[in-house]
Amino acid sequence: MQDYFRRSRLGMAMDSLGFHVFTFILSNFWFTLLWGLQISSLAAGAALYCMIVILRKKVRDDHVTRREAQLRAAIGGELALDRLLLTAPEKANFEIAMLLSLREPLTLIQAGENGVLCARKGKKWLVSFLQAPRDSGVSPADVLKLQREIRLLNADSGLLCVCGKVSAEAAKQADRAPAVFFLEREKLIAMLGSANPATDSQLVALGRSRKKAAPSHWLRLILHPSRGRRYACYGALLLGMYLLTHLFYYAVPGLACVSLAAACRCVRRGESAFPDGSWTGQDVP
Repeated sequence: MQDYFRRSRLGMAMDSLGFHVFTFILSNFWFTLLWGLQISSLAAGAALYCMIVILRKKVRDDHVTRREAQLRAAIGGELALDRLLLTAPEKANFEIAMLLSLREPLTLIQAGENGVLCARKGKKWLVSFLQAPRDSGVSPADVLKLQREIRLLNADSGLLCVCGKVSAEAAKQADRAPAVFFLEREKLIAMLGSANPATDSQLVALGRSRKKAAPSHWLRLILHPSRGRRYACYGALLLGMYLLTHLFYYAVPGLACVSLAAACRCVRRGESAFPDGSWTGQDVP
């Protein structure tokens, strides 16, 4: 999924206040220069200020509406792509081919687990969706598998929809006959998002899944046994600096690091096979 930074409310309020103050002063200053300091110039400046504020609100509303549509399409595309990774291969290939037929002059002929045979401008294409995670990438074996299927179905070319990066070896294999073309992740998300924008319920569920971690989680993270050696090293260096310089502000963080290292050594963790920690597997011989 796409990540966006969220500004603080105080920063947004200060920016808005600064805009209104600057616009009001500039509007009145302009008419004061033209007509002098009188009531008519102040009234004209206030009218100009109101017009600028209304125009700004209109532009911002249009921008927010357009941005919301883009975000819904991006999030919906990501969610739809994650769903297709867990769908049956035949159904996933058919759904991708149907979405492509809405954009391209495709005629679906035959659907199968390895792809959907389509006709486009007098040529036969085999459209296939590679159900592999983003980090795995596309290997030459994946391309070769689709090329075998193209030969079996007597098609001319193939279109492989992928979630990961295409390696150089896979690109070289795709150039060989029968040729295979790639529909990469970004274009796939845009196509899925335009047809499946995120709904309000999906956004609410996504927000609930990103709840803030409990304090116990941060405590377990800080006192993880793997961090004990690092704490001890930092503490020894800071205490060494204290002995050399006799500066007190080296001793306080040094003692804190040594204390954290000792706490990491005292914490014992049992490995659990389940997320709730209800079973540790110690009863199994």
